[in-house]
Amino acid sequence: MAQSTDHPDGTLQTLSPGTIVIAGGGPVGLLLAHVLSFYGVRSILFERNKTTTKWPKMDLTNARSMEIFRKLGLAEDLRLQGVPPDVDQDVLISSGLSQEKPLTKWELPGVDKFRKRIQEVNDGTQPREPWQRLSQAVFERWLRDICDKDPLIELHYGWRVESLEESRNHVRTTVVNVDSGASRTYISDYVAGCDGASSKVRRSFQISLDGGPIPSCALLVHFKSRDLARIRKQGRFWHIFFLQPHGGFGAAIISQDELYTFTVHLFLPLSVDTDKIDSRDAIYRALGGLYGDYPIEIDEILVRSVWRPHIAVARKWHSPGYRVFLAGDSAHQNIPTGGYGMNMGIGDAFDLGWKLAAVINGQGGAGLLASYELERRPVALRNVEQSGVHFKVHQDLEAIIAGHDPKSVDVESDEGSALREKIHTHYQLHDGENKDFGIEMGYRYNSPVIMREEDEMEPPFDPHHFVPTTWPGGRAPSLFLSDGKAIYDLFGKDWTLLSFSTQDNGTSHMVDAAEQLSIPLTLVDVSQEHLAGTIYEKPLVLIRPDHHVAWRSTGVDSLETARYIWTIVSGLAGACLSQSGEPQPTRAFTSTDGVESQVNDFALEQMGDFQR
Repeated sequence: MAQSTDHPDGTLQTLSPGTIVIAGGGPVGLLLAHVLSFYGVRSILFERNKTTTKWPKMDLTNARSMEIFRKLGLAEDLRLQGVPPDVDQDVLISSGLSQEKPLTKWELPGVDKFRKRIQEVNDGTQPREPWQRLSQAVFERWLRDICDKDPLIELHYGWRVESLEESRNHVRTTVVNVDSGASRTYISDYVAGCDGASSKVRRSFQISLDGGPIPSCALLVHFKSRDLARIRKQGRFWHIFFLQPHGGFGAAIISQDELYTFTVHLFLPLSVDTDKIDSRDAIYRALGGLYGDYPIEIDEILVRSVWRPHIAVARKWHSPGYRVFLAGDSAHQNIPTGGYGMNMGIGDAFDLGWKLAAVINGQGGAGLLASYELERRPVALRNVEQSGVHFKVHQDLEAIIAGHDPKSVDVESDEGSALREKIHTHYQLHDGENKDFGIEMGYRYNSPVIMREEDEMEPPFDPHHFVPTTWPGGRAPSLFLSDGKAIYDLFGKDWTLLSFSTQDNGTSHMVDAAEQLSIPLTLVDVSQEHLAGTIYEKPLVLIRPDHHVAWRSTGVDSLETARYIWTIVSGLAGACLSQSGEPQPTRAFTSTDGVESQVNDFALEQMGDFQR
């Protein structure tokens, strides 16, 4: 187990140069620690809880996150913890389990079918990895065990972050033991705030949130039941969304492990006293839909809570001196529909991790750190808004059924038939929840470390489908080459230069410049790959550690030009930080309106005009 030696109460410890302090031991904090270790950087993590979560929370690691886990060499082990690959994950829309069949459904493939589709549709539109169903409670335990065995990671559960103080050259972090009250202070170069929605790190720097809660709450009951004949009466499922007596969406059940573990969410007005609702009664009520209680045999109630959906994004993702950064729920919160929350946090952790490691290892400059917020915050703004879009699909049921007796959806009549057809059509036209790969994989970064040629127009963005392109800032397309190998599997641990040309059109300059600047680079000759060359669009394509394209071109004319390109994309010249901590653009960064207009377009006030 990776633990530090004990220190007397109130002691001050200066950590070894480059060691990162991480506040929060949830999935984002643990993954960040692992990413840092992957790149040879030490970290020390503090988590106020004594164990990993018992709450189900996230239950789908999406395809983009699985690509990241593949990069880290963890994808296959992660899959062993989750739902078997041959199990599909259909989503049902139901008026209640007393009825014989659902009103409609979304057919979502399991891992095996998804992997087959990836193999067959080799046009760059597909992810490298299928998604994976896995409860966050299992996910966190698995990832903690990995970190616990890592000599570059120190884990301290039962310690909360009490305060932070940033100076020009370091950060002082004071932590307190939740049992004894003993305190310690650590001095480090950087701190990552992965400490959740009520983040102490965020509040220490008085960073406000834009957005807020929506006017509803949900009673969550996590339980075990072997009464599968009654629970699966309408078929095997991942989710079932239930109509409620008022005629709209009001409850859901999630199959967590395809065995006997389930979670019910019963949505209620804020005025309801949830303490007066028994956990079993809540389950029966949810599953009954329009028709009253639907009792099942319950073996065990695991946990229960009341939660309120939030849509919010932090205004800043870093401290004034760029030594403290936010990631995960400390930076953004969203409604669970779409499964964006933890998956966004995984993206945050990898982005922040490789950039911190590059700076600490002398392979990148301060411009990388300045780019973190510029790249990740617009992703959060778009995704939290999209989670609200998905939630509204279910809310719209009330308007569809308005003017009808809700139970008429199950009556064999002209009215019932027409109403069922409306509900079916509505859900089939708005089936993007967990299927909007443009949102999940198609986000494109605009920052000082992305370099584009002046004539490069941005391809159209489609929230529903990933548009394969190497327009700089976007995720590189995944596809299989002529020998059956995946192009992603040829990418290096750090930077990768793909050469689709049979001639040296500047490849040697890029390799030599990277060596001079101590930037690790893998050169991949794909000059004979005509399909890949067409999809990748340019003869030279430079891929960052996170699979995103940093630069592309038809050629490089000199070593000096190559050095200039590298100083931009590695953050050595793209933006430096002044003594005041403000980013100072240089001639290397031609600002675009992309980030600012994107931010302004995502009007969070539509979801709730609220600031904290």
